[in-house]
Amino acid sequence: MIMLIIIGVLTFLFVLMLIFSATSYNRMIKTYTKYDDEFVYCNLTGFEFAVYAIKKLNLKTRVALIEKELDECYIPSKDVVCISQHTANIKSVSSICITAHELGHAVQNKKQSGLFVLQACLTWLGKISMFLFPFMIISGIVLLFVPNRFDLGIVLLLVAIGMLMVIFLLKIFTIPMEMEASKIAYNFLKENNILIGEELKHGKKVLDAAIGTYIASLFMPILKFFRGFGRLFRR
Repeated sequence: MIMLIIIGVLTFLFVLMLIFSATSYNRMIKTYTKYDDEFVYCNLTGFEFAVYAIKKLNLKTRVALIEKELDECYIPSKDVVCISQHTANIKSVSSICITAHELGHAVQNKKQSGLFVLQACLTWLGKISMFLFPFMIISGIVLLFVPNRFDLGIVLLLVAIGMLMVIFLLKIFTIPMEMEASKIAYNFLKENNILIGEELKHGKKVLDAAIGTYIASLFMPILKFFRGFGRLFRR
């Protein structure tokens, strides 16, 4: 009876996290859109802020412009911050905060933060696991119903679970790294008066909303798998 209660509670929490994952991106978009219309008194675009911050932080980081909005990232192997054309050209709380967050990763790379180094080592393993996971789990399930292949099916399912754990491990280490990058960004914005007063409060909301998506991303591979699996049956 106790075991059933524990399983029930874990299942309930798992479903809640799936719901949180499915809705977190929309919440982030809502926050981003709200403060993307808020003009900043520092009167800097995302690109102008990046140039200022790179010089102020004594970084050698380069800035690259990309087309897709909200696809900003930092490429440690090239020490390049990628920001969208929109973010680069807009003077808003959101554009400043998004750029500051990615520059936070550049600071981590320069200092060779322990979390940053560990996450970089796990990235390639996570990409391989993400690619192979759907094939392994589908093959395992199919082989369970094939005569004399049940044991092989179990092995493939166990391998798939192992890959899922690798993905989770990568995501778990990503969360504190992203939190640290946002903290670096917030402190820089505050100490250099880039954002002041209400702007700073709103900026923290943007940075926190972004972190929420990383926490939710723990369950995104599962959601993507089941969505893809569901589409197969609708055809």
